[in-house]
Amino acid sequence: MHQKHCIVYFSPAGSTRRVAERIHQNLVGHGCSPTLVDLSARDGSVSATMEACLRQPSCLWLGSPVYCDHAVPPVTDLVETLPSSSQGWAVPFVTWGGVTSGLALPELARQLRKKQFIPVGAAKVLAVHSSMWAAPQPLAAGHPNSEDLAQVDLLVDAVVANLAKDAVVPLDLAVLEYLSPWLQADAAGKSLAAAKAARPPLAAEEQRCVQCGLCAEVCPMAAITLEPFPLIAESCVLCMQCVRFCPEQAFPFNSEMVAAHVRDMAARSDEEKATKCFW
Repeated sequence: MHQKHCIVYFSPAGSTRRVAERIHQNLVGHGCSPTLVDLSARDGSVSATMEACLRQPSCLWLGSPVYCDHAVPPVTDLVETLPSSSQGWAVPFVTWGGVTSGLALPELARQLRKKQFIPVGAAKVLAVHSSMWAAPQPLAAGHPNSEDLAQVDLLVDAVVANLAKDAVVPLDLAVLEYLSPWLQADAAGKSLAAAKAARPPLAAEEQRCVQCGLCAEVCPMAAITLEPFPLIAESCVLCMQCVRFCPEQAFPFNSEMVAAHVRDMAARSDEEKATKCFW
């Protein structure tokens, strides 16, 4: 009998989705029947699918992009809702844009461990920086590429082999403490809430906005309503998809300034700019 696998992810810009789909493909190749869950789904299917996944011992693959050096709230909030009676294995994975993967991976691993989902693997996958869509040469352009995804394949192979053992070997969480001390301290001082508080509220310029509603359609948090102009709720995670896809460029965005800021942060980060998997 094959271990039950459930792959859950949040992916506004698509990179985490690519990794999740690659994991799904590889698990199918191993003869498994994995369930793929997109946390941005709006059809009410997430809760029912998650409940079905957790009815039996399972391996939970949990994916998040790295925002402000941490996993995003939809992912961390999901872990908090897991019943305390749950038991299973876990493989957290994150995608990061070449600045730093921050504390997202070790924090997710510890959070899952507290919920009795024992990590047996983990991955930080390099991906094109999601805030640099307008830059001619975005950071980590072309990632995740075939080499990144080949490393993900090896992770899946290793996890499947491990789960087939009579005595499964848990991941040593110490291997996830890979950041230098100063970068760990820097990441610990950052948060999405602080980033939102430090910037003007995201809002469309009424003289540009034509109330087409595309921003609401692409928002993975369903945080935008037209009243009649876009109103953005507190659940916004600053994924900037509304800004990126607005056909009228109604949301103020200085792409050159953002790109320069991202490159400056990347230059100061001493984390190796590469995908790495752990098992």
